[in-house]
Parts: sequence; structure tokens; C-alpha cells
Amino acid sequence: MGSVLADQLRRTLPADAVLDDPLQLSLYGYDGTLYEGNPQLVILPETARQVATAAKVCYDAGLPLVPRGAATSLSGGPVPLRGGAVVAFTRMDRVIELDYANRRAVVQPGVVNLDLQNVLATNGYFYAPDPASQCVCTIGGNVGENSGGPHCLKYGVTANHVLGLEMVLPDGRLLRTGGESLDSPGYDLTGIIVGSEGTFGLVTEITCRIMPMPEDVVTMLAVFDSLDAASQAVSDIIAEGIIPATLEMMDNAMIQAVEKHLHAGYPLDAEAVLIIELDGLKSSLEKQIKQIELACQRNGVRSFQIAQDEEERALLWKGRKGAFGAVVNIAPSKICTDISVPRSELPKVLAEVMAIGRKWDIPITNVFHAGDGNLHPLVLFDPRDEEQVRRAKAADQEITKLGVRQGGVLTGEHGIGCGKREYMAYMFAPAELRLMWRIKEAFDPKGLCNPDKVLPEKEEIPKEQPQALPQGTFDEVCPQIAPRSEESRVQPADQDALRNILALADREGRRLLLRGAGTKSRPAPQGVAVVETRRLNRVISHDPENLTITVECGVALPEVDEVVASHGQMLPCRPRAAGRATLGGIIATNDSGPHRLLYGGPRDLLTGIKTALPNGEIVRFGSSCVKNVAGYAVEKPFIGSHGSLGAILELTFRTLPRPETFCTLALSVDSPSSAIPFFAELFQSALRPAAVELLNPSAARIVGQASSQWCLLVALEGFAADADETARRLASMADRHNLGRWTELDSDYFDLWSRVTDLDLTDVDASILRVSCPLSAATKLAADLSALDGDVPLRAAPGLGLIFCAVTSDPADYQSRAHSLAEKHDGFISWLAPVPAGLRISPQGTALDVCRRLKEAFDANGVLPDVL
Repeated sequence: MGSVLADQLRRTLPADAVLDDPLQLSLYGYDGTLYEGNPQLVILPETARQVATAAKVCYDAGLPLVPRGAATSLSGGPVPLRGGAVVAFTRMDRVIELDYANRRAVVQPGVVNLDLQNVLATNGYFYAPDPASQCVCTIGGNVGENSGGPHCLKYGVTANHVLGLEMVLPDGRLLRTGGESLDSPGYDLTGIIVGSEGTFGLVTEITCRIMPMPEDVVTMLAVFDSLDAASQAVSDIIAEGIIPATLEMMDNAMIQAVEKHLHAGYPLDAEAVLIIELDGLKSSLEKQIKQIELACQRNGVRSFQIAQDEEERALLWKGRKGAFGAVVNIAPSKICTDISVPRSELPKVLAEVMAIGRKWDIPITNVFHAGDGNLHPLVLFDPRDEEQVRRAKAADQEITKLGVRQGGVLTGEHGIGCGKREYMAYMFAPAELRLMWRIKEAFDPKGLCNPDKVLPEKEEIPKEQPQALPQGTFDEVCPQIAPRSEESRVQPADQDALRNILALADREGRRLLLRGAGTKSRPAPQGVAVVETRRLNRVISHDPENLTITVECGVALPEVDEVVASHGQMLPCRPRAAGRATLGGIIATNDSGPHRLLYGGPRDLLTGIKTALPNGEIVRFGSSCVKNVAGYAVEKPFIGSHGSLGAILELTFRTLPRPETFCTLALSVDSPSSAIPFFAELFQSALRPAAVELLNPSAARIVGQASSQWCLLVALEGFAADADETARRLASMADRHNLGRWTELDSDYFDLWSRVTDLDLTDVDASILRVSCPLSAATKLAADLSALDGDVPLRAAPGLGLIFCAVTSDPADYQSRAHSLAEKHDGFISWLAPVPAGLRISPQGTALDVCRRLKEAFDANGVLPDVL
């Protein structure tokens, strides 16, 4: 088949883009693991159109497709286990666009991570994900694995920095998700594709979020005589309210290997070294350095070194970046066992890892992202010795089981691939594995895209006994398990009751509408039963040391604040009706407030979810580990799903240290256009305000401004020194652009921003229209939208490219006119919630088809509302 298909492909692709010579093929059968395969073809496309052509030919022939970047994978991801066609993206290596005004870069998948970083650096920008292999790994591979790197402690993993994707489905159709604007209609396809390891399709273009470089960077090296002491120092640093850019650790065996190979200057007799890096404004770094040094001293640090210049900083990082290669001085080969555990478990897990090494008589050395509990035990062996290979694999399996047993996950950043798919049942229940299979089939019905990766075979998934349901019909049972507040409403008292209600409805073909506190939903259509989840309101657990909290869906934010504030923490999620809205409703509507500028939206804060599917099955995805790429990110489609996929039961969030100070600055402007140069300077600077909002005159009354003027609001949160310095620079910027003077508002900070977020209309029957656009267009579009109807309160977030309009009358007419304006600015519209009857907005084209298939994967019988 290979030669026939090769000839067919050469008729439509460049002749040298198709390889079928056996010697050439052998170069594409492996990655950074011991796994090997034998491709029948290798395709080297240069454009998305060529990828689509090749995919369609292979699809029609039933030939598997295996995407490949630089093959630095440590999980067997790009290995063609079934042969098929390897699609190698090495020729798709163009940086298509660098758009600094909108803080984005558009790249082909074959662009090397470090090459992008170097291009951006010349203009004072950076792309945050920085895997240790960044000098060779590609952005496409990073997307496939949802890669992290040392700086993800502060900045997040790849998923937090991908705005949109272009992907060729296995049948050759082109799918576009997201883009240069936030919050596109439909399910979060971008979120679930990132980390899917090439099993959904072939990514051909990535839109990345880029950021201005921090003003200053300080790198420190702390040397310890015990791993336990170094681990405790990490916890103590974070307990001080500091989130460093990096917290990286190496044990003695790794120190020995690194020094022999790279001469980075680490003391050979140290049991652990900790690389700590801070970045940000200079104003607060000195204080943070002192706090970090004190935390290390409390834990018996032997020495504490601060890099004095870029040369010293590079030397400290040289050892960490080169650690994986340095172990060749100990043994010729390695298995990198990537696991994540809660940070507080590090000392115990490390001790057990070393015990496993002794048990199997195999050397193990450790290098890991200590700040987020992501370990990389390197199991060392000689591949020519079959007995050593056997023992190394046994040790790897035992370490993987250990990670899950200690509350962790199978992999934090390297992926499942073929290397860990046999372990998936350690972490996932059969219902969860079956759901992931249905999700894969929504993208890849024939199973041709990167087969034998991530998921175990369907027939290997154990069968489960059908769920036992209460006797009787839906109408008979509901009053017994969930007292009705009204004729068409039920309020289940616990998770089992809610699961039974869903399963009964699924069995009888009934339709349900899920609702929390009712702050984001309208009355249910006739014949649809409302299920209110507000009684599921327990705080399940708060882990202050690991900065996570798990709650039931009916918990409101004030209850979370009360729990975490006593530990000096916060959950920086501040949406509309924050005092009453439930966490389940916030996630279901993807609702976020102005402070998303600094802290990210719901998708950046949510780490785990437990849900009841419409058929009554209970599934969990994500975890309390902030780094987790085990299986598909099934939690992502629930964000903004409006209750159409399942009933959210529990949610796990990242919490953050509570800032030292909060303040609000206000400035009146005659027109939005006068503020455009100010915004351009602000968002290309190193300043990081918590929120920047522009209020039209109808909304400006919220902060007591004259009704004829627009109001510019800036929220500052963080270290007091940084807030003071930011305020000083904002004043200088305003002077340069002739905007007048700032006023610091003395209103209660949280009350003020709650009123801004709500547009002060919490008691009015209004629908909130959300308009998304490129950052550079937000201010002009806000003015145009306000001109449609000056009585409509409107707020714009220029740093996010989001505009919110509180529409109280004739929403259909306003939607039509707003849509026309948004299109002129390369934007789009959506209703945040409650959605006016008959005005839902769906994705278009291939994205709509995939979203419909996803809906069916979760809710085959249509029990829950159709939001597409």
C-alpha cells in the first residue's frame, strides 16, 4: 500500500515531500524513548493545504496518521507503532505573524520553542512555556503534550498560553478554534485539543499569547544538606505569599552528573540544590529576596547565592537545562518517569523513589519542578543488558503507581503516549476511559489519528454493573429524593440524589435544566424540569500548603473566601453576582470579571472536576495537582457549557497568596479615543495591573463620575512597593498622553469592583452581551457599541479584548447591530448569561459539527439543553 499511496501523494504534493525509501523511513520510527515503529510513508508538508490533502488520501485508504515534531517526546507519542504515515512538521517552521500590539504570535507547528523565544526577545517579549528541551522541541509538540517547564509555576503550562489553533481532522477537513479573541462560542475545543497528543488531528497553526519581558530577573542558588530541608524551604517560600517564577531542585546524584558534564558550579557534596528565580518590577524584588533567604535559613541552608550578572545566571541554569543529557555519564540510557504529586508529599515520595531504586538495584537520580510537585526521577540503565532493562521498567512502573497512590497523577508534562497507556486504569475509572474514547471519536471516528496512544484499547476497559436506580418513574421518585420548591423544580440534597435524577430522566427521555443560585439563567421552557444544585454546598477540602480547594457545585464565593482568607489566600475569581453565584454556575457560564487580566479566567484556575453524566455515571477529570497531562483535559469543555454536558458535582481550584495591598485608581476621559495611546503604552510595558476597565458614561455613575464622561479604572494588587511604583508610572503615562490626574478611590475595594463587574444591574432583568475582539480594537469598538444606545451600560477591558453590555430591552435588535460592528473589528459576540430566548450564538462550520459530536458523547439522549 505504501508505494501506491506514495505515488498518489506525489501527484498532488511536492515530489520530495513524500518518502518511502526504507532507509529514510527508519529515521522516523523513534523518539526519546525505547519505543520504535516502522512507518510506511513519511510526509513532509509545508502548508495546511498539503496536510489536508495528505490526510484525505490516507483517510480514504484507512492508513493511520502519526504527527511528529522534533521527536523529543519522552512518552512514545510520535512513534508509528502501527506503521501508517508519519506527518513530520519540520518544514512547517515559519513564524507567520508577530503582533505585539495584540500580544500574540502565530506560528506553524514546526517552529522550535527557543527560536520563537529568541525572535520575541529582540523586541522585549517572551513566550512563557519553556521546556528543558526548548532548544530543539517544537511548539506543535508542546501543544500536543501541553508542555510545562521551569517557569510554569508562575505562568502556567502551554494550555494557558494558546489562544487558538488550526487543525486538520483525519478526514482532511480544516478546524479552527479560538483565535486572536477570547471566549469564542461553543465548547472549549482549544482547551481539550491541547494535550491530546495528536490523537484528534494534525495541528497546522498555533496562535500563542506572548507577554512583555519582566523588568528585572533575579536568580538564586540555595544549597542544602538534605532533600527534606530543601523541600520544606519551598513550602515556606510560598507560605510567605511569594510565587517565584521558578523553584527547581536536583538531588546529589544529579549534581554529580551535572558537574562532571557541565561544570555549573554546584557543590559536589550537597544533598540538594534549589534554583529560585524571581521576576517582575524591581521595586519589590529586594524584599522578596530577603524573605526567601530567611525561609531557606530557617531550614538550614548551607549557602545562598545570588547571580550577579547574566553570565552567572546562565551558569546556574546551565546545569538544570542540561540535566537530562548529563546522566549519560552514569549510564547510557534512561527512563524519565514524569509524575506530579501534591508539593507537601515531595519528601515522602522522594524517599520512596530511592527505596524503589534500591529494591530493583537500579540507579535513580532526581531533578524536578519542586514548586508544583512535578518530579522527574531518571531511572538509569544499559539498554544492551536485558536484565537491566527489565529492572528499569519495573522501577518505572512502581514509581508511577506510587505517584497516583500519593494523590498525584500519571504524568505532569510529558504525556501518556504509548509508554503509560497501560497505566491509565490506575488513575481512571472505566466510565472515565469510555468517555475519553467517545471524545476521541468525536474528532476521529475511524481511530486513524495517532492510534495506540493515550487510551487503552476499548476491549481492555472493564465492564461495570449497570447503576441501580430507585423504583418508580421520574415523577414518582423525585419527591422522595429531592423535595420540590415548586411544581417543576427539584433540589437534590446530595450528589447521589442528583445522579439518580439524571439517570431517571435519561431512561425516560425527560429534559432537565440545571441551575445553581439562578443568577445566570432564565425560566425553563415548558415541559423542562429544573434541577437546582444550591444544596450541594459543602467545602470538601482546603489544602493551604498546596494552594488548592475543592468544593461542591452549590458553594458561593463568599464561603470560599472565608475558608481561604484565614490562611492568607484567595480564589481570584470575581464574576458577576459574586456574592450569590455558585461556583458551578460560574464555571458553567465561563463567567469572569475584570481581574482576569492578572489572574486568568476560569480555565486557568480550575484544576479538577467531578460530574454526573446524564446517564448517571460519575466521572472525575483533572486533579488537585496543578500540572497534569494524564488523559484528555475533559474538564475544559465543561467551562462555558451552560449545563449541557453533565451536572457539575465538585470543583477543584488553585488558590493564590492574598496580596499585600489592594487599591483602585480612577481617571475621567472625554472620549475613548483619547485613551488609545495610553493603553498601547501600558500593555506593552512591564506593569501588571490587576484590572483595567473603561466605563461608558452610563456605567461611570457606578464610581460617581459625571454622566458625560467616560471613566478609566485601574485595580492594583500585590506587594505594596509594586503598587506604589505602578501608580507612579501610571501618573507619568497619563501626563504624557494629556489625560489628567488619577484619583485613588476610597470606596470598599471589593464592593466597588463587584458593582463594576455587575454593571450595577444585579436587580434588573438584563442580559449581558459579551463582545470579543483583538486587544488593539477594543477601545474603538467600545465607543462604537456605546454609540448604538448611550443608555446601555458598557464596560470594556482593553487588555483582554472584551466588552460587556447590559442589554435591558430588545436584545435581538442590539445583537444584530452589535454583530455588524464586531465583524468590522475582527471580533464576535456571545451572550454571557442569561441568554435571551432564541438568541443563542453557535460556532460555525467544522467547529459546530465537532461541538455537536462532543455534545452527543456526553449526552447521547439529549437530556440536558442544546446550547449549540
